[in-house]
Amino acid sequence: MITLPSGAELKITLSPFEPGRELYQACLEEAQKIELDMEASIDGNFWKNIFCSLLVSKKVEKCIWKCLEKATYNGNRITPDTFEPEEARGDYFDVIFEVAKVNINPFANSLYVKYGHLLGLIKNTPT
Repeated sequence: MITLPSGAELKITLSPFEPGRELYQACLEEAQKIELDMEASIDGNFWKNIFCSLLVSKKVEKCIWKCLEKATYNGNRITPDTFEPEEARGDYFDVIFEVAKVNINPFANSLYVKYGHLLGLIKNTPT
């Protein structure tokens, strides 16, 4: 159970494999569009570009809504009407971030364990 900024309670249950995989793939599709400069430092613009590209993607949004079917907000199923009250709108980004995190992490963690050493090798390769 997660307490949101408004005080509302968010309960997340992992979605079935297919909606979770679709969300993961949609996020990767958006991430591929972001140019990475291995020499540049990671700064606010880097994170802004990632979050903006994910938040404006209709495909990512559609996948998140499938995953939201397994979450509740103050004990109620989440629908677009959930965020009609002004105080609930302030929770919207926290809700989608938390639901995405729960559904993407099982995929990402196993990839990082298996291929994390490659990231180190790529970063340390002279250009």
